[in-house]
Amino acid sequence: MEAYVRIKPLYLRRGILLSFFITLFLVAGSVIAQTQRVTLMQYAIEERPLLAELLTTAGLAPTLSGSTAYTLLVPPEEALRSLKTQPHEKIRAVLAMHIIKGNYKAADFKEGAQVRTCGGEAITVYRKKGVTLLNGVSLNALDRDMRNGVVQELNGLLQP
Repeated sequence: MEAYVRIKPLYLRRGILLSFFITLFLVAGSVIAQTQRVTLMQYAIEERPLLAELLTTAGLAPTLSGSTAYTLLVPPEEALRSLKTQPHEKIRAVLAMHIIKGNYKAADFKEGAQVRTCGGEAITVYRKKGVTLLNGVSLNALDRDMRNGVVQELNGLLQP
């Protein structure tokens, strides 16, 4: 008696291998994406150490470490350096102006809107010739998503 060995056609074996690698790639990509999304405070620690130091001094680090969504309006480094010598209360008041409860993408800042900050102050939104201004300070549309909010960059420092 002859023994017959059934061999799957080559295209089926390649298809199975291909679907295995696609599945593996998608699962690995999902895990990487989840681990790369850090909190707003982790972002500050890793990418903007001076900002992280000032947020800690101001007592705002726990706010940006939790699960509640916030938008962090990040001023330039030179503006932050000018805050470093200020009293604790001043640092807190200024940095609280740069935190808004909720996720605000650049498109969410509508002309004439008033947005309340964590410090209780109001920021007025202006739109002029394609530029968004928050209390007269221009917004760089960064829209960087974090686990607990969004990071936006400013070209200056908001004052209470």
